[in-house]
Amino acid sequence: MLLILSSIPSSQAGKATSVEGQGAVFGGVHVLANDSYNSSMSFEQMPAIVEDYTATWCTNCVQVEHALNDVEENESMQQYHFHRYINENEDPLGSQEGDDRWIARYDDRLPPTVIFNGTLMQIGSVPDSESLQNDFTSNLRNHPLNLGEGTSSLTYTAPTGESGAIVTWNLVVNMENFPANSTINSSIWVVEDVAYFPDGSNGENYYHESVRSIIELGSELSGTKEITLPLAYDGDDLEIHLIHEVILPEPEEEVEPKTPVEGDDGDDESSLPSISFVSVIAISMVAAITAQRKQQ
Repeated sequence: MLLILSSIPSSQAGKATSVEGQGAVFGGVHVLANDSYNSSMSFEQMPAIVEDYTATWCTNCVQVEHALNDVEENESMQQYHFHRYINENEDPLGSQEGDDRWIARYDDRLPPTVIFNGTLMQIGSVPDSESLQNDFTSNLRNHPLNLGEGTSSLTYTAPTGESGAIVTWNLVVNMENFPANSTINSSIWVVEDVAYFPDGSNGENYYHESVRSIIELGSELSGTKEITLPLAYDGDDLEIHLIHEVILPEPEEEVEPKTPVEGDDGDDESSLPSISFVSVIAISMVAAITAQRKQQ
């Protein structure tokens, strides 16, 4: 049943709701994958991160994505389209790690679903206001991240015949601007700029900014790692994006104090009759039975 529901596109009205238990997603500094580059971005320069769960057969996803494109003309945002992968036989643009991450963070894989900065979710293609454009603009403007000052830097060395691609990342951040005891995990999102797939039943031929792979970098704020790139669906337009995710601490379980039972002095043994009392009762019963038999 869950598999069936996860493959049904949602056209319900989508009032934006907070993503419970998950921290912010930020970053977006990126370079092309076909050559060596380096790039850096300050927090105040960072675009909003907008994740869209979609599929090439999802017709009402098209309306959502067109609305996102309209909003991007006036707002600083970076779109990432996660295509459905698990139990999927019609969409070639998704990935196992993409679906695994989506399930871990957002639970249901319902196209279309849009996530703003990792903290706000809007499901479906029916607007909550007069238009999706207004909804999405409001989501961006009314829920800024306020990360403080910092920078995110990426150095990328393209693969050669002898070795894979190498990424070096560095995040300068003041953790006082983040929730107490939280950490930051970084990852590389390999994005295909545009893929031509005319067999999608939603009528779109070109699919933009599809997340083809996610490569975890861990919780170190800086480091270097050799990575293996996926193949592009077509062309030579893969991009390397550096993304950071705030990991919130596990909530502490509240232990409810035991409610004392009326008349209970706290000693478990006090609720049981004493051994001597039980013995007296047993002896009395035996004596009574014996006397009754003698009278008979």
